[in-house]
Amino acid sequence: MPAKPDSGLCDQCRHQRLVPNTRGSVFSLCERSRTDPRFPRYPPIPVLSCPGFEPAAQVPGPEPRR
Repeated sequence: MPAKPDSGLCDQCRHQRLVPNTRGSVFSLCERSRTDPRFPRYPPIPVLSCPGFEPAAQVPGPEPRR
């Protein structure tokens, strides 16, 4: 898979979906754009602030070694 773009705040948002194209580029799609016209489908990146930001669910990592 191609390198992921530095999307700023979107990288930590639950509404981001990465969309690769056939030429090897990856775009950051805002899923909020499907239901709310205030949000652009593909926002200019990096996004530094967004009123629709919601943190993505954190996946628990391995327990730290002691």
